[in-house]
Amino acid sequence: MLLFEGDQAADETLRFAEEKIGFGLWQIDFTTGELTCSASGYRLLGLPPEITSEAEAYSFGTFEAVAHPDDNGILTELRHLLEQNTPFDREFRVIHRNGRVRSLAIHGEVLVDISGKRSRAVGLLSDVSKQSDAVFAARLVAERLRVLMDQIGVNMWVARSDGQIVDFVLRELFDERTVSDCLGNNWQALIHPDDLDRVVAGWKNAEEKKTVFIHEYRLREPDGSYQWRRCYAAPLVNEDGTVREWVGFSLYIHQHRVGAGSGSKLITGAQIRAARGILNWSVRSLADRAGLSPGVVRRIEEHDGTTKNADDAVMLIKDALSAGGVEFFVLPEGEAGVFPARKENRLKIVGHTRYAKKMSA
Repeated sequence: MLLFEGDQAADETLRFAEEKIGFGLWQIDFTTGELTCSASGYRLLGLPPEITSEAEAYSFGTFEAVAHPDDNGILTELRHLLEQNTPFDREFRVIHRNGRVRSLAIHGEVLVDISGKRSRAVGLLSDVSKQSDAVFAARLVAERLRVLMDQIGVNMWVARSDGQIVDFVLRELFDERTVSDCLGNNWQALIHPDDLDRVVAGWKNAEEKKTVFIHEYRLREPDGSYQWRRCYAAPLVNEDGTVREWVGFSLYIHQHRVGAGSGSKLITGAQIRAARGILNWSVRSLADRAGLSPGVVRRIEEHDGTTKNADDAVMLIKDALSAGGVEFFVLPEGEAGVFPARKENRLKIVGHTRYAKKMSA
């Protein structure tokens, strides 16, 4: 099919296709060893199409000459494949004369004459720099996630709109049995019986309200022991308000929970009230985000001090408020307070821990 008219219709059609799609053609004559390319092929290799002398004739060695030094092994492989009459599809980088580095995909195969003798190698070049950059960026993100997940004990997962887990981020980090044990609603069977009802209720609440899920629970590990984890999950919402999927991660916090000691990391009721004021949250808003009932939140925050026998609930409230954008502190003199995470110059003192009386829930 020719797109143009006249004596140069075929050449013009090829030129048009090469320019718009970004590819070039090449061939090597095995009798002479000479490499010739279409105009776009020379451009992709960073070469001028004009050859001024016989000594400058292009050959397969031209590919090797313009290739990035780190990709010489790929060109050695291509030379071997040509000698074996084997078709190939590879990628390598070239360095243009102006120093520009481009990633090229090269496709080729060997043609034989009627007697079965090799006559020519023909192929196609295409610029895949954008695709290579995207792949590199994706690999870099994956490597960063891999290091983070490995160092701080994070499992990241994806769930359907109904909350059933369908996959893990960087799934190759986990054995298939571990993955299958958590898919769908199987993860519920791994939660400590004493934590299950609370976690399931919190998850259902998050699903119904399409809000963030934050909970701490003990999870059965492959060795049979129960270890503390903190789970965060958030919905990805479509334009029509429906949930497309959930993304979440669970953080290993067993050493923190076991080593912290009862109440040592808790916040006071005064801090909770002050944090709600900064975020402009109602009691119900906080309760929804923490997966608790409004009554529990009211009972905990009505006292200036910490609340006895409510450590789990207080930690959930603290996590929800921290996720909302506030930080808690206790000064060396014992003064406890709260401040907006993005406005660290606004510290709000709400009481002195030395005089804060611990109340029962």
